[in-house]
Amino acid sequence: MASAEWTSWRPLRLAEDVPAGTLAEQMDGGQAFRWTLASDGSWVGVFGRTLAAVRSSPQGLEWRGYKGATHSEDALRHYLDAEGAQARLAEALPWRSDAVLRSACAAYPGLRILRQDPHEALIGFLCSSNKRILQIRVMVAALAAKLGEPLGGGFHALPSWQAIAGADDAVLRACSLGYRAAYLRGTAKRLLARPRWAEEFAALETPALLAELQSLPGVGPKVAACVALFGFGRLESFPVDTWVVQALADAYGLRGWKPAQLEQFGKAHFGEAAGLAQQYLFSAIRNGRLSRSEISVPTKPKRPRPRK
Repeated sequence: MASAEWTSWRPLRLAEDVPAGTLAEQMDGGQAFRWTLASDGSWVGVFGRTLAAVRSSPQGLEWRGYKGATHSEDALRHYLDAEGAQARLAEALPWRSDAVLRSACAAYPGLRILRQDPHEALIGFLCSSNKRILQIRVMVAALAAKLGEPLGGGFHALPSWQAIAGADDAVLRACSLGYRAAYLRGTAKRLLARPRWAEEFAALETPALLAELQSLPGVGPKVAACVALFGFGRLESFPVDTWVVQALADAYGLRGWKPAQLEQFGKAHFGEAAGLAQQYLFSAIRNGRLSRSEISVPTKPKRPRPRK
């Protein structure tokens, strides 16, 4: 791999500090799958068509980009919610009355939802079924290297739907996709016929967005909720994976609840920023930093009826 030609390190001003531990969890905590920890302790990644490196320093966050690239800082600031819109929503979460959420927020102060491109989020979470974060990262990196457009320095953008739809089986097998290859190709063919799909999906209300996403091959309720949250910025979306099931069972006493019921609880209990609360809980439970709640167990809601 050719070495990237980097700019010098520069300050990255955000609305609030992001400690080193939070930065690591934000970049490698299951939201995005294109960031890696470099030998110098910085996080290097590609989002959209932007290549950047970010690190924590005694003076705060710093960043550097690929020489000759334009608008990298603006793109990175948007990606990391530099203006602090999520900070205001985090303040409205029920952490004052919820000891579990309070402990999760204290474990990762300043943790935010990365503002990803819908294309990137959909590819990443189509690869996520029954896989750990490291495995997803390997698959996504292979897709970019084999089918994506070069960005310089050995880095590649994620492939277009056209590139995925036209890839032969051998190439997709080499990306370790397994049965996910059929889902990825099927989704690529569907969305290739809708060149403005992201704009069309973004115009939908969240329930309709989730339904539209679930109409795609390989997209079930969890993947749809993840794409809505991480790709479309629907912070009211509450994905329920095995870690969140464990968090709500162990810390809130919601044992035996189905994912759909847990999703209902999350949205009702955490409100308009339920997805941000979900990320705090996810990060804390998988790293052994979640306390047990003293709150009473709510009544189990009825499972939502499927649409006819």
